[in-house]
Parts: sequence; structure tokens; C-alpha cells
Amino acid sequence: MVSAADFFQQDFDYIIIGGGTTGLALASILSTNASIRVGVIEAGLRKDDEMILVPGCWNSDPEYDWNLVTKPQPFAQNREISIPRGKVLGGTSALNYMAYCRGSELEHNDWEKLGIKGWNWNAISNAIRSAEAWSPPTHHAKAHHADNVAKNHGRYGYVKTSAYSYYYDLVLPLFETMNKMGVVTNQSEASGDNIGIWTYTASIDPQTNTRCYSTNAYYDRVSDRPNIIVLTGAQASKVIFRQTSSSDLQATAVEYHKGGRTYKVPVRREVIISTGALQTPQILELSGIGNPDLLRRLNIPVIIDLPGVGENLQDHPKVSIGAELKGSHETVDDLNSESFAQQKLEQYRLSRTGMLSSTLSTVVFVPSSSFIPPDKMRNILSTLDEALQLPQIQNSPWKKCYEVQRAWLENNGIAQLEVVLEPSYTHVECTDENAKHYMILVFLQHAWSRGHVHATSSSVLDSPEIDLAMLDSLGNIDMMMLLEAVKYVFKVMETGALGDLTAEIIEPKPSWSDERLMDYIRSDIASGFHPIGTASMLPRSANGVVDNELKVKFNIEYNYLLNELTDSLQVYGTTNLRVVDASVFPIHVGTHPQATLYGLAHRAAEIIQTSEKVEL
Repeated sequence: MVSAADFFQQDFDYIIIGGGTTGLALASILSTNASIRVGVIEAGLRKDDEMILVPGCWNSDPEYDWNLVTKPQPFAQNREISIPRGKVLGGTSALNYMAYCRGSELEHNDWEKLGIKGWNWNAISNAIRSAEAWSPPTHHAKAHHADNVAKNHGRYGYVKTSAYSYYYDLVLPLFETMNKMGVVTNQSEASGDNIGIWTYTASIDPQTNTRCYSTNAYYDRVSDRPNIIVLTGAQASKVIFRQTSSSDLQATAVEYHKGGRTYKVPVRREVIISTGALQTPQILELSGIGNPDLLRRLNIPVIIDLPGVGENLQDHPKVSIGAELKGSHETVDDLNSESFAQQKLEQYRLSRTGMLSSTLSTVVFVPSSSFIPPDKMRNILSTLDEALQLPQIQNSPWKKCYEVQRAWLENNGIAQLEVVLEPSYTHVECTDENAKHYMILVFLQHAWSRGHVHATSSSVLDSPEIDLAMLDSLGNIDMMMLLEAVKYVFKVMETGALGDLTAEIIEPKPSWSDERLMDYIRSDIASGFHPIGTASMLPRSANGVVDNELKVKFNIEYNYLLNELTDSLQVYGTTNLRVVDASVFPIHVGTHPQATLYGLAHRAAEIIQTSEKVEL
């Protein structure tokens, strides 16, 4: 690492804006070529402390987290909704729940229907395996249904993964209950079929039971190389371009701020933006790339007219249902006791065991047919199909995305809902101070609402406007699906082994009317912390921001190879600007995105390295 003044005097082939999950991984992979020099600009600092490394710790301190919030959401009681994002070297991989799991083969293959080539299931799953250094689960983890199918995992990659060593005593009752309700135990969601209940593989070092994230997985392997330089505590503000003879723009430098000063660092080959779905659009807009009307209002010179920048924001909206338990249980709420928390921390420090060696571990992914009764589904589809015929939808650049998403609703291989049991719940109605509690969280995997993220001024120091458009969906379908999801959870809480342990469902109540349940959903709905889509990899005519098809700039004999590889993730209208983060996902995947993001970094590295060979 260097000072801000030293950094801008370096000669770099590649400058990566953002040293987070994908950016730091990509930089580290590129640095394996000793003939190129890579620079990384990261706004956060490096923090290798227990708040990051201990799996059971969580921190929203502004030294770790951007603490971003949405604008007031009209359909969610005008509440501002928080979306944690990591403001440290390693980004959100330093803060997340460490789930290293895949989307489905069906979803990724359907990306090609949107005009996206080279990003099907085989490509993505191979890239994810390239990132992974998996260790088989322990006997205890296998008893809790951990994935032990070696062929679906990578063994020689960067990110150490395994199953957790600690499980709450509600895990096996949940498996029994879900099985009784017809949900199968999935022995390996990494296969490309993630339907069922399963114990997820985590990004954890099984030898030390510490978090494995992009800093210690990737950067620490290469930090002593002279050809990779990381600048922390500096905020990139824009990309600087020059016009080429072909009328496209070439990135020549990156501007950044640190300590009240502004610097410009030149670049020879490419600039790669990896600041995530909530901040990448801001960097693009401050650089003059985006909707001309917005840029003019902010007095930013327009250099590329790309109205898709900042649009198509999607998330996994979540709602929680709380209950009281019978009997004695160890739950996360016990950590509210200072003495208990200290005891568990000492246990972890001494033996790397116990509650703090784990986060949540068990998830359920089900298609719409599992939680929506047939008559309700017919009504939902009828209302949705009517809305899809509206002129603004028929003429929408997102029309193909809507068509794919509509087909997924009737596909039993596509997860529409994630169900997670969290052994924690605090509520005013929890009157028995000796009782233990739990929550079940439901996450829509393919919400129909589409929000946006945009710069609010010409300064990167001003937070962008984030609008999730929560519950503002075609035909009110998101609300209708969440209503059925809540009713489904009532059944889960009342069935089988989990039902036997549940003393009372506290809020919402199964006796409530639909209207009251919908009011509760509006009051409780929150982000699932998985924003994507704001610099979508789609055709330009579909409001795409990054390209994956050939722009002819090389000899014709290279056309076939380059059509598959070299222009992927390149921003339209530029010759050497790419985006590599969750903002390029055109449509959400039914999973936690961490593993896919590492796969994205490896795929991007392959694309860039192929381009280097062609140029030689």
C-alpha cells in the first residue's frame, strides 16, 4: 500500500475502482501476469479485527459500513430502508453472512434469452469453482445435512469454504418440518438445482474458523508483488476520457480524493469500476455517462448518452415473522447479555468453537407452487398478465426481462422464495423475559419492483439517491406473493417438530385479516442486502450499460474468439472501461450472490487476459 501522493505517480496498465468482493479479487488475479501493473483505489481501510474475522460478529460502524439508506419508500409507510455495504478493504465480503452458494442452472441459462452470450450456467459454475478452495464437512456438519458432493465444488481456488462447525438446536427441527411439508432435503445446491432445504457452504477457513473474504483470500497472496498497488482511504470520483478516431471514448485517467486533495492517476490499458450496484452508477454519472437529462441537471458534461445507468435496481425484499419458543434453547438473543457474550467470545478465542464460529446455516428455497395455493396463483397470474399488456410495458426496454421472469413463476425449478430461520427476536410483545424466541424471514427472489440509483450532485462525497421502489410492482404482485409467503410461514411454525417447539406466534398473527397482514408487510419490509442491476449487461436497446458482443477493432481472424470474450462487461461507447460487480446482473438470481460475484471476477479476468494475448 502507498500514499495518495505516491499512487498517482505510478504507471498502471489497469486501475480498478473499488477494492471489494469483485474488485480486489480481479486485481489479484490480473497481477499474476508480472508484465502488467495493477492499481486499486478503495475508499475504506484495511481492518483485520475480530469484527470481521469472527463469523458471529456483526458491525454497522461507519468505519466498516457505508450505512446507505434509501429515500422514503411510499409503499412501505414512507420509511427509509438501510442497505449495509462494506466500507473496508474487501468490501461487503467482510460483512456478509458468508453464504457461498449458487443460483440455478435454469436461471443462468435463461440469461442468454436476454441477449447475453457467454454467461450461461457452465461458464458461471466453472468460474465459481475456480474461485473456491472447498474442504469437506465434518461429521457434525454432515449430520446437519452439509453439502458433501465434492464434484460440485472447486478444491484449488482462493476462497476457503466449508460448512460451519456450530448449529443451533432449531436446525434439525426445521429440516423435519420442511420435509413434512413436502420440501425435500437438497444434498448439494451447488449442482445447479437449489430447490429444497439445505445447509449452506460458507466462506470460512475450516482450520481457523475465521471469515475468508477477498482480502485474505486474494490480496494477501499477492500483496508482496511489486506490480499490484492498493491505495486505501481514497475515494475515486470520476473517470477521465479522450476521444478516439473511431468516435468511442478511451479512459486515460482516474480522479480521486484523499485528505482534502484531488489527484489524477493515468492508466495505459483499462479502467474497471467495481464499486457495487449502489455506487457504480454514481461513478459513471460523475464521469459523464448516463441519462443526459439527469447529468445536465447536475451540471455534469454529457459524454455518453446511456439512460440505463442507475436504472433496473433489484433486491431480495424480506419480511420477518416472530415467535416464542417452548423450553430451553441457546439463541442469538443470549448475546444481549454482556457476560454471556464475553463467555462465548473467550470460548471462540481459545478453541475457535461455539456460537461465534457460525452465522445462520440453513435455508429453504421453494418455487411459487410450494407456497402459493393454485387459486391464488391463478388470480396473481391473471392480474400480472393484464399489467404486462400495458403500453408502457410492451414498449419497455425491459420487456424481455419481464417475459423471462413471467415464465419463471410457473417453473418448479426456479426458486421464488427463500425462507430462513433466525434464532433471534426482540419485540414489545415478548413479555416473558425468560422465554427464548426465533424469527422466520422470507425473501422474494425475483421481485417485480424496479428502482434506481443516481448521483445527487457533481460530488462523489454526496451519497447517491437510492430508490428500491419497494412494493411498487406490476399488478401489486410483490405484495400478493409476500402475503402468501407470510401465510406459508404460519404453517411452518405450526407444523411438525418446529411446531412442537413453538409456544406462540407473536407478530404478525395467523388470525389477522389480509388487510392487516399487508399493513404489517408495509411496516416491516426491508432490503435483503442483495442489490443488483444498475449497470446491466444487456443490449443497448434494452437499456444495457455494459456490452458482451464484439465491436470490430481487431483483425478479422480474431473475430470469433473476441465475440465470445473480449468486449464483455465493456461500457457502451468506450474502448477500455469495464464494470465488474453486481450492477451488471440483468435480472436477479435466486441465491445469495457472493459466490456468483467471485465467479464474475474470475470470468472477467479470463476475458481481460484473452484480450491481452490478442493484443500481443
